[in-house]
Amino acid sequence: MNTPLTLSAVNALPSAEFVRHFGGVLEHSPRYAEGVSRERPFGSVEELAAAFTAAVFWDTPEQQLALIRAHPDLAGKAALAGEVTAESASEQASAGLDRLTPEEYAEFHRLNAAYHTKFDMPYIVCVREHTKSSILAGAAERLDNTPEQERETALREIGKIARLRVLDLVRQDPEGGPAVTQPQEAQPRVKVRLGENNYGKAEVQLFKVFRGTPRHEIRDVRVRVGMIGAFEAAHVRGDNSGLLATDTVRNTIYALAKEGFQGSVEEFGQELVRHFVETGPKVTGAFAEFTEHLWDRIEVGGQGHDHAFVRQMPRHTARVDGDGRTFKVTSGIEELYVLKTTQSGWAGYLLDERFTTLPETTDRIMATFVTAKWEYNTAQVNYDDVWGRVYRQIQETFTDHYSPSLQNTLYRMGEAVLTRCPEISRIWFQMPNKHHLKYNLERFGIENEGEIFHVDPEPYGLMEAWVERA
Repeated sequence: MNTPLTLSAVNALPSAEFVRHFGGVLEHSPRYAEGVSRERPFGSVEELAAAFTAAVFWDTPEQQLALIRAHPDLAGKAALAGEVTAESASEQASAGLDRLTPEEYAEFHRLNAAYHTKFDMPYIVCVREHTKSSILAGAAERLDNTPEQERETALREIGKIARLRVLDLVRQDPEGGPAVTQPQEAQPRVKVRLGENNYGKAEVQLFKVFRGTPRHEIRDVRVRVGMIGAFEAAHVRGDNSGLLATDTVRNTIYALAKEGFQGSVEEFGQELVRHFVETGPKVTGAFAEFTEHLWDRIEVGGQGHDHAFVRQMPRHTARVDGDGRTFKVTSGIEELYVLKTTQSGWAGYLLDERFTTLPETTDRIMATFVTAKWEYNTAQVNYDDVWGRVYRQIQETFTDHYSPSLQNTLYRMGEAVLTRCPEISRIWFQMPNKHHLKYNLERFGIENEGEIFHVDPEPYGLMEAWVERA
């Protein structure tokens, strides 16, 4: 048994020394001490004890069962052979379990066998709070529990054991009051499990200048990388072994862009996914998301300048998901603001007698921010070329028809893109209706002949749909 330390000394211990001092509080499970160590400083001995008691309920059901099974049988073979921890040996001796008669040994043997048969785990009880007779009596009652009830009871008993072991190992500082107060039963944590998860680096602002010739090229991209894999230990126990730091992820993006980012963001995304799957021992998959800002050359004397640019409004978006060998690529457009001043209307719709106030029209301004994304049906793709064709086709289709509704224009855009781009399997659009409302000038004695409009930012109509190959 370790020599008791004062609470102030415990709070000041290096993490490794803390684990060494308290590693036996939860039977054969020093990793719990690692977690409790990170919760320091503690204001009282009971607060420290409560942290260990609560730690019992940290884990998944499988890990909780492993903790229960780490405890020895009462008066079992391990205890008789002196193979239990010093803490367990002392505790069993306190209840007289090291001084049983042959009949009592036989009774405990039957008890242990019955427990393993029904619950597949040892009978756990805080023996320092019991006598031989109360231990046997309690076991007979608890054999009527369901496995779920008995696991819960066993964990509570382990919490009591942990509390008393902590009180053996630490004492309150003299000015801090009494070392022991009335025990408080730990509130068990709700049972949870880790669901879908990923981690990585976001908002990486990557700007690359191609200086191979006097006429420079630039790429301006915001990158997010996420990794998917066996990260349960990091979430549940704070075990970071085998995990890349997100700072490393950022550095990798910049470093690989030096030679690797020569073509499309979609191709660079596949390179990033492949790298992180190969580098991270716990990584089974990854994704890379891109938002690329587009720049045009500033025109001087009718010619585009060699190294001066003006940023454009639309953005090229992309996402690459994969396991390092196969990839799913999605490309897209954001913030493509299009408007036409005529050849659009909204009529023939359902009129609600109580709530419809909007008059029908066959001539209005139609404006929208086009957001689109599309998926591919082949891995052999010139991504930048396809993006350019989609970009141009959306604009061309917006102009080539009378629009009875924004929905109809959305559908026509999708049909035209799929016709022009056989590499695309389906395309999704989000198109808000940016209302341009004719402003009432008549109250000022001025006639408004469709020239002055108020742009109403919100609320706005919103249309969303996939257009797919039939």
